[in-house]
Amino acid sequence: MKIFDLHADIGMHVLSQKNKNETNILKRYHIDKLSKGGIFGVGMACFFEGHETKETAIQMVESLRDEINQNLDTLNWYKGGELDSTRINAMMTVEGMCFINDYPEEMIEWLYEQGVRIGSLSWNDENALSTGVRGNPLRGLTELGKRTISRMNELGMIVDISHTNEKSFWDILEVSSKPVIATHSNARLLSNVDRNLTDQQIKALIQNKGLIGLVAAKKFVSSDEVKQNSKELAKHAKHIKNLGGIDNLAIGFDYMDFLEGDFGRFSMASDLQDASESQNFINALIEEGFDQLEIEKIAYLNVQRFLEDHLK
Repeated sequence: MKIFDLHADIGMHVLSQKNKNETNILKRYHIDKLSKGGIFGVGMACFFEGHETKETAIQMVESLRDEINQNLDTLNWYKGGELDSTRINAMMTVEGMCFINDYPEEMIEWLYEQGVRIGSLSWNDENALSTGVRGNPLRGLTELGKRTISRMNELGMIVDISHTNEKSFWDILEVSSKPVIATHSNARLLSNVDRNLTDQQIKALIQNKGLIGLVAAKKFVSSDEVKQNSKELAKHAKHIKNLGGIDNLAIGFDYMDFLEGDFGRFSMASDLQDASESQNFINALIEEGFDQLEIEKIAYLNVQRFLEDHLK
């Protein structure tokens, strides 16, 4: 079954390899795995931890843009409208906007012009716009953050709330005039980590008509090493469905097999190690009792509807 994966840190990987004088990075490392896994759409994220400058952000976005342009035989650079059924739809996203310290409208407009269509204001960090899960729990969205969301709403850039702390989460829902998404977050009731969503947050996103992309990073699937697999991830889907969210479920695997250090394959669910294994999750949804239409909604239909409705 075809899958739209809302989140993969491919932009960071592209710049990292480019700085090592590599070329054809998408073709060399990514496109085959995406194809083998049935991925027909992917959010290629430019990821920023919290220390990066505006210059680094520009380099990463431009590097990813150029790589997509070099592979238009197999990639459709998706910026809105109908999804391409014959190529992999590559959508540029940003994870964390630590590089914005003033005049947010100007940078948001530049990102939009480059093709970025989803953005989160913070990663786990605390920055000039908002507060991530490792920041002050009493600190939320700032005035600059409110201006950022306002311009994103006006342009048609979707706000991503994965990684925000709870104060920022509720502030963003109050400020945004458009539905928001959690590109890669699970249910905290099943795995008690601060990156996952409480039932109250899940219900709020359902009411907001937003999306929740299920993530395959093992600690977000389960604290029990034996259960860090696609079968347990399907239980997160069932829990969110039971809260009324079958039309709000999506996928944001956050594969990290191409990254080094503490990331990489070591951080992923045992049978969701890279994009080529994505169909294991579809099989797990079948085993969990989801019917064909429900699986199609989770795999791509909900995302397809959301993007075609909200991206100009």
